[in-house]
Amino acid sequence: MWKPKILILFFATLFTFQCVETLISVKVFPNGEYLMRFRSEGDKKDIFNDDFVLPQENNWTAEAKEKQKPNNDETIFILETQALLKGKTIFHSQSEGPFPQRHPIHVKKIERFFSTTYKLNKVFKGRRVHQKYPLLAQAMANASTDSIYEQVESEIIMYCLKVAINQIEIEELLKERILNHFRGVFYKAEEEGTLLQVLSESKVINDKKFSLPEKLIRKNLVPFEMLLPSNFVDICIEKMKPYIKEANITVELHDDTFKFASVIPGLITKSNADSITNDTLWWNFNADDFLNDDYMIEAASVIYYPKRIQLTIVVIAAILLLILFIKYVQRRTT
Repeated sequence: MWKPKILILFFATLFTFQCVETLISVKVFPNGEYLMRFRSEGDKKDIFNDDFVLPQENNWTAEAKEKQKPNNDETIFILETQALLKGKTIFHSQSEGPFPQRHPIHVKKIERFFSTTYKLNKVFKGRRVHQKYPLLAQAMANASTDSIYEQVESEIIMYCLKVAINQIEIEELLKERILNHFRGVFYKAEEEGTLLQVLSESKVINDKKFSLPEKLIRKNLVPFEMLLPSNFVDICIEKMKPYIKEANITVELHDDTFKFASVIPGLITKSNADSITNDTLWWNFNADDFLNDDYMIEAASVIYYPKRIQLTIVVIAAILLLILFIKYVQRRTT
């Protein structure tokens, strides 16, 4: 089966990313604050790309270093960051767009008279790949599915075009006409066996990543130019860019692996950890675990105050004895 350079580049890229291993540790202190550390190891280029960005701003401290792989001349780059935090930490706000891998954390301390409860919740937000571009999800799951390779690029373009158009105020019927037109363009090219050529000419992949086929978009919006605002095409392309970047990051995350370790005060009462070593909870996962749905990390603990409990029992007992004594005295006097 003939595959042009663009196709070979893409799928070589898709399945040969250097693996980045990231260890995330959280130590919760009795006052509710927590020390959070990130440590990523791998190729320097992969560590500093946009797929999983380690925090380095505000109160975060960062340290970068290198080490040699045993029995190998290969250099491993290491980036470590840490900060003392409290409550909820977002990492990436909604204003940053759809592409960052969001992983908020919330550590809560709940104080009561008899006990103090600690709750830790961290979520790696699902990338929703199966809903957004199911063919890409299929290709990522099975590298041997050659029959769908030539459709992946057009699927991503259609998704980006759809979300971009839905953010622009034009008639709903016109939106459907535009989307149907592009579907027809891709379908015809696929039927004629020229889909890859069409996409290649529009530079869908640039520097081993997806990029916007601006030439293709502008050409196929010409029939609608009398019905659209004068700057519609430029606005549409700009709104598509964050979603193309989202697809790129999803692919780049594919081989990343993660470990999450946590120590929280008190007796563990709830946890979905994979294992426990001494007092440390461990989770092991990779990007496939949040490729579609959210990956949840949950733990809770409690510290009881036995002296307060004992004191309360003694006080209650004393009150009951006092009540019984008063009633006894009242009966004797009557």
